[in-house]
Amino acid sequence: MNGALPRRLGIVGLGLMGASLARAAKALDPTVRVVAVEPRDDVRAQAIADGVADVTLEAPGLALQGCDLTVLCTPIAALEALLGPVSRLLADGAVLSDVGGAKERVVARAAEEVRPGVAFVGGHPMFGGHGGYAGARADLWRGGRVAVCTDGAREAVERVAAFHAALGAEVVRCRAAEHDAAVAMVSHLPYLVASALAVAAREAGPLAAKLAGPGLKDMTRLAQFPFDIQGEVARRNAGLPAAAERLSSHLARVLAAIDASPEAARDALEEARAARTALFPEGGRP
Repeated sequence: MNGALPRRLGIVGLGLMGASLARAAKALDPTVRVVAVEPRDDVRAQAIADGVADVTLEAPGLALQGCDLTVLCTPIAALEALLGPVSRLLADGAVLSDVGGAKERVVARAAEEVRPGVAFVGGHPMFGGHGGYAGARADLWRGGRVAVCTDGAREAVERVAAFHAALGAEVVRCRAAEHDAAVAMVSHLPYLVASALAVAAREAGPLAAKLAGPGLKDMTRLAQFPFDIQGEVARRNAGLPAAAERLSSHLARVLAAIDASPEAARDALEEARAARTALFPEGGRP
């Protein structure tokens, strides 16, 4: 048995992230016992049939009591509401974590609502996708990055970090506020920009729609996320205004350079190309 994995793992929510987390743990160590909470009857039945979970519950219940680590994998509004109730089902010494995309508010709420004796550690896998339970796969964690918030008790933080690392992820430790400031720029603002661009492109008329190609498709991909998955997360991030101001200043600078001269335009856009290469070196995972 892998020592970084819990003997009994609780997963609340069997969408893409929860089911992938269960599959990853089972693939690494089939002896890990997974207790999964999922309101959909068909998904619970499929999870048992697929061997993704050993025990399934329609709502959080006493079967979670023996879980060493429980991870909340629901949309963030539900996740926040579950912090207190789920923690009260866990035994002393258990660790409660999550996969939510905005951390400062969740960590603050956990400090108030998670019961004494249970440690909360915020986590955020910087990967995902679409497809729900049907799209889950055991290798989703492999090669990805997971932010683990260091605001919690050190021993619990290290347990959560070791868990994600064992599944193949690179762990990035940070404070919740630091996480949100960074993610505002690299995740939440891109989602909002993609959403605004999609609406603007549609408004440009039928010719624009007919001429739209892969570039626009790539640029607006994030707008496909349902509001409950990404919009609810983005609106909880207090770092968004500063990120938007930074983007606005750079867009204004690029536009001014284009208007000024070919040389200024070249310098501004070559700087942007170099910045993109620095962010995503060849062979890196976007």
